[in-house]
Amino acid sequence: METAINFYELKTQLADIGFNEPAIVDQLREAMFTEYNYASLYAERDNTRFQINLEKDYTGAFSFDTYDAILTSGHQLRDQVFSPNVPANEAILLLQNRLKRPDVTADIAGSPMNRQETRVSLGLSPNDHHEILKQINNPDELFAHKFKNAMNTQNLEFLKKALLNLGFGEQVNAELEKNINKKVPEFNLTAKHEFNQQKVDYKLHFKAGENQEMYFFNKFDTTLYKGKEKEQNQSFYINKGNGVTAKEAFNLMEGRAVYKQLYNKEGEGYHAWLQLDAQNLTQNGNKEIKRFSEGYGFDLDTVLQGKGIKELNTAESTENLYRSLKKGNTQQITVERNGEEKKYFISASPQFKTVDLYDHQMKKIKREELLKPEQKQTTGKKQGEQQKEDAPAKKQTRKTKMHV
Repeated sequence: METAINFYELKTQLADIGFNEPAIVDQLREAMFTEYNYASLYAERDNTRFQINLEKDYTGAFSFDTYDAILTSGHQLRDQVFSPNVPANEAILLLQNRLKRPDVTADIAGSPMNRQETRVSLGLSPNDHHEILKQINNPDELFAHKFKNAMNTQNLEFLKKALLNLGFGEQVNAELEKNINKKVPEFNLTAKHEFNQQKVDYKLHFKAGENQEMYFFNKFDTTLYKGKEKEQNQSFYINKGNGVTAKEAFNLMEGRAVYKQLYNKEGEGYHAWLQLDAQNLTQNGNKEIKRFSEGYGFDLDTVLQGKGIKELNTAESTENLYRSLKKGNTQQITVERNGEEKKYFISASPQFKTVDLYDHQMKKIKREELLKPEQKQTTGKKQGEQQKEDAPAKKQTRKTKMHV
């Protein structure tokens, strides 16, 4: 193929998808005379950098292979490889979509996206291109409209999913959608639960971001009742749909500890046990939250293994027990000793690197009854001396006071 014809065809193909800047035309003209089998053209617009990749075929003519688009905003970056039929403005909108969606943490950018895949991701129908040509002079106007509708739908679905994962179910979905459709800049919704015959009220706080394009679920206030009396209030904050669940909030307010994944200022994840500090309050009246990270040294395995707990006999029941304790629940266990089975309830107590023990009426009892070591044979003592030492221990057994 003659170089002039190759140049003209590529120039037309690039212009058709929006790459018609004089600088790109100059780069293309220069690339036509390179001896290499590959060439790249570069452009930049709307905080997005483009690399247009050209490749020679067996005849020595260049063809438009793919192009890379990289959008940067502050410390955030989104990138994607596109097929030659994807317009540049659609590529920009796709990356802006990914940047603004709070549930997007990583993009699979290596495989080229074609026109159909791009438009589906943007919420555009296959016929929208023809609609644009018929109805408006500026294609970006319709793209922006469709993009905004797609964003609203994704935002609503993300919030619904977050509410479901946080244990609020679907009880506020209708009111949530109504307020978002009305473009209310900030609103609260109420939810109710009952755990262990105790009523809990929640106030969920939602707020629109800039230009009301997206709504965020920022926090929820929890009110715990004992009978008809209001006992305490506590606020729990949500970060990108993640945080303490409705049940975990109840468990924390009951004084128990919850095991969660947290993030430091650099965005690095770590795990820690959380527990409310009744002795110290924040400026807004919340109880401070104490954190006991893995380096603190509390380990459920270390505390519970070897104590005759039947629920630790299999990997599956062990995982279920530990999962429940990490959510802050009190969990029933069965202890087998000397051929006898006893039922207890336990909850994690990370601050003291142990567990709390309860009877069948959920009254706290001394944890030594569970955590005592197995009796060991003593050597080097006379039988009479051994019997004298054993006698108090037998008496203490009746009072459930035994040495650790």
